[in-house]
Amino acid sequence: MKSPFPPRRRWGQNFLVDRSAADRIVKAAQIAAGESVVEIGPGDGALTRGLAAAGGRLLAIEIDPARADALAAEFSGDDGVVIEGGDALDRTIGERIRARAWSLPAVVVGNLPYNAATPILRAAVREDAAVSRVVATVQREVARRMVARPGSDDYGYLSLYMAIFCEAEILFDLPPGAFRPRPNVVSSVVRLRTRRPADPVSVERVLAVGSRAFAARRKTLPNAMGGGAERAPWEAALAAIGKAPTARAEELSPEEFVALAAAAGVRPLSNGPPAPSGEGEGR
Repeated sequence: MKSPFPPRRRWGQNFLVDRSAADRIVKAAQIAAGESVVEIGPGDGALTRGLAAAGGRLLAIEIDPARADALAAEFSGDDGVVIEGGDALDRTIGERIRARAWSLPAVVVGNLPYNAATPILRAAVREDAAVSRVVATVQREVARRMVARPGSDDYGYLSLYMAIFCEAEILFDLPPGAFRPRPNVVSSVVRLRTRRPADPVSVERVLAVGSRAFAARRKTLPNAMGGGAERAPWEAALAAIGKAPTARAEELSPEEFVALAAAAGVRPLSNGPPAPSGEGEGR
């Protein structure tokens, strides 16, 4: 169905127009009867129509008021579909579903705007009690970072973050022609199955260590973590997990980052942890 509304650059709108691709995404979500589904960024409804017919209860969140109103009118006679206007990051998935007294955990699906995909997915996978899995389209380079392992050029903070909170896999790629307007990049459909971190108490420290380490990935870890007087404690922590003092961030697995944070103890990071890396958030 062709939309009467032009895409808005401010929201990074590239709408899915390939019906077979939409069908594959809906199928990949594996929606069970009565399951709660949250669609982020329905746009012109290419996925919404398939999701509405999949047997679950669908909440679609659309930031564009004109498109939200159009979809609300289209689905006004369907009690199993709710269209909600606004920013998907304004409230958690759990809050939205509990407010409607629907079942949890929910499935999250979306053709995500590339300029907002990373923060949306980071937030979703942290809700392991409210979100069972996510199926979403992202820029292919970002998808590769999500699933990368140590030693890969794509391995970084985003890889560590996803490994802590979910099992990530790339399902298939979509060419620029699957969207309107055509982006300048290839997209990938990823599936993220959430899991509770093994040690939820230490998660923020692990992420702080990883963020600082990857922000200075060309440096050895003791130098990246502060250098100078700060080297010795980090060299000792590396030795405790069987790593040389010359190790760099890309050499440590997610499991080794967890062990490093534990070995370093609760001593504050030099100058405090940096803000979470924005790696991979652009189109």
